[in-house]
Amino acid sequence: MAERGRTGRWRTGQESRKRVIEAAREHFMRGYEQATVRQIAADAGVDVAMVYYFFGNKEGLFTASVLDIPEHPLHQLPLLLDEGHDQIGARLVRAFLVRWDAGDTFEPLLTVWRSADIQPLARKLLHDTLAGPVAERVASEFGVDDAVLRVELVTVHLMGLAFARYQLRIEPIASTSIDDLVAWIGPTVQRYLTGSVGGT
Repeated sequence: MAERGRTGRWRTGQESRKRVIEAAREHFMRGYEQATVRQIAADAGVDVAMVYYFFGNKEGLFTASVLDIPEHPLHQLPLLLDEGHDQIGARLVRAFLVRWDAGDTFEPLLTVWRSADIQPLARKLLHDTLAGPVAERVASEFGVDDAVLRVELVTVHLMGLAFARYQLRIEPIASTSIDDLVAWIGPTVQRYLTGSVGGT
């Protein structure tokens, strides 16, 4: 009976956490500074103390609700590097497209970019929690000294592809097969990560 009770509390806690994250995304889309933990907690139907218990502070909540999303290209890169360096550009493009073609929601990623566009602090958090650590990994793996620029180029390229294919539905990009897009874009992403300017 005790174990069943703990399981029930865990499930309830996870459901509350999910509601907080969903409410936080709505608020952060309108601007980081304007969002308050108290209002987010009220919209999620939880006590403010629970928000601080789960996330520590407002920055922690922002990171969990807006930055920690698997849809962002840079979330996929470290996982793929764990599997090896071979054809990393093509593999990253394919992983990104497969996830999106499967129907994953675009809204969390839009939230990231809207927040970063509006608030300097959001841009800093985006870099500190995602681009910076991934750039360190790229610098270590490939021995490059401009890794931050490289990972930002990857992000911009793939985000542009995502907006064209899934948000704006621009043809023929929207209907081009994953294999063809990987063939076109994979080598470019590979060069961003491992090549030299004007080279391969």
